[in-house]
Amino acid sequence: MATFAAGCGGTVGNSGVATEKGGQVRIAMIPKFTSDPYFKAAEQGGRAAAAELGVSFSFNGPVDADVSKQSDLVDQYVQQRYSAITVSANDANAIAPALKRAQAAGVKVSTFDADAAPDSRQTFLNQATFAGMGQTLVDMMARQTDGRGNFLIVTAVLTAPNQNRWIAEMRKYIAAKYPEMKIKAVLPGNEDLAKSRQVTLDYLRAHKEINGVWAVTGIATPGVAQAVKELGLKGKVAITGLGVPSLVRPFIKDGTIKEVCLWNPTDIGYAAVHMAKAQVDGTLKPGVGNHLDAGRLGRLEFIAPDTILLGKPLIFDAKNIDSFHF
Repeated sequence: MATFAAGCGGTVGNSGVATEKGGQVRIAMIPKFTSDPYFKAAEQGGRAAAAELGVSFSFNGPVDADVSKQSDLVDQYVQQRYSAITVSANDANAIAPALKRAQAAGVKVSTFDADAAPDSRQTFLNQATFAGMGQTLVDMMARQTDGRGNFLIVTAVLTAPNQNRWIAEMRKYIAAKYPEMKIKAVLPGNEDLAKSRQVTLDYLRAHKEINGVWAVTGIATPGVAQAVKELGLKGKVAITGLGVPSLVRPFIKDGTIKEVCLWNPTDIGYAAVHMAKAQVDGTLKPGVGNHLDAGRLGRLEFIAPDTILLGKPLIFDAKNIDSFHF
């Protein structure tokens, strides 16, 4: 487990966890998995916020998309009397019992990046609106295919809450604006580059009619691009979706991928720690019209009674990809 500590140790408050008045605030961040550069960048942002705020910070998660490991870590952090836990959920419902146990123990609970069941956490930090992400993903593909054709989606795991919401919004937007675009299949890449490559290879070999592939998780995008190149379909099968610059840069440079979108994961990690600290302090007041004071990011607004918005999606292409280093 990687751990950053700032300040001195303290006592345990009546709730059974360390509090600002009773001692050092301890914040734990649990990513979907630790091997993705996206979450490594989120960790960097979390550490920076912890240093600014003078709190103890711990970052740990599954090596791969392991739902049970996330729940185990929540229970461990509760036993270790952490003040707050913030999680990017692999499965919205599977992790809910552990998060409810944490709340019952007096731990402040939030989610970032990928939400859990709403009754199992107090606040969610959403990187972009679901509708905004769905529309951005569709528009990027439509620009490459004239808004028509047959398409494959490679997702994370089939239970992934963010991806499922984005795909639902994509379907709604396609029906309203691009009726000649047809989603033929949604396949899980299991948050694994090699698996994403293989499912894409297998599907494209069997379905010659596919005009484009959406990768709706960042770790899948380079796998999809590798598959398209291996099949000699560069320039014939369009690729877009979520993209971590460090993973997709070579494919954007050689033209296999035209553009992808994401947000700055360093910022979401940074904001998640500010959110958790405000929960512990009692200064976070959920409700539309209220906001989180998030250090260098300024005011982040509540877009729903329990949801804070980080911002709009960023689009990466050949013109700007070298400006981003995560």
